[in-house]
Amino acid sequence: MEKLIEVVDNLKKSLDRHEKIIKIKELNKKIKNDKELISLIEKYKLVKDEKIKDKINKNDLFREYKLSENEVNFLILEINAKLKEITNKGKCSL
Repeated sequence: MEKLIEVVDNLKKSLDRHEKIIKIKELNKKIKNDKELISLIEKYKLVKDEKIKDKINKNDLFREYKLSENEVNFLILEINAKLKEITNKGKCSL
């Protein structure tokens, strides 16, 4: 069990240094500092107006963030596939 905890800790440290994770964290900070974008997002949460949603989606910073978010999701899929391989190797086949 201790070996598993060590492997998971190493994975977490590796992910913290991964360029895609670093990039999305930086973009998240930029978005939090963009008062206009934050205002639009908060307003959209309240009224669900499609015009506001379009303004948000046209924002370059938001679009860059969504692209980065997709890249992180693909990274997660890769990790899950590897974990599935590892767990399948431990099972005996009949």
